[in-house]
Amino acid sequence: MSILSSKTERRALKVIANTLRFFGHTDLLLMNAEDAYKVREAENTLRSIIENNGYTTRYKKGRGTILLKNRKNKQQNENELF
Repeated sequence: MSILSSKTERRALKVIANTLRFFGHTDLLLMNAEDAYKVREAENTLRSIIENNGYTTRYKKGRGTILLKNRKNKQQNENELF
């Protein structure tokens, strides 16, 4: 069971990011349409959790999964409406 918080901690995001790399291997497997849809939906849901918390993931062989903090540049901040 999870302990709910107002903010998802980085360690939880790292666990989710580590699972995302295995979704790439499902493209080579035979699945029916319904199962393929559910797998892609699960991948997109996990990816959106990471992105909604301001991170992106990158996997490099030999280095593992890396969580990168999204950075807004000055021009993006000026274009936002508050």
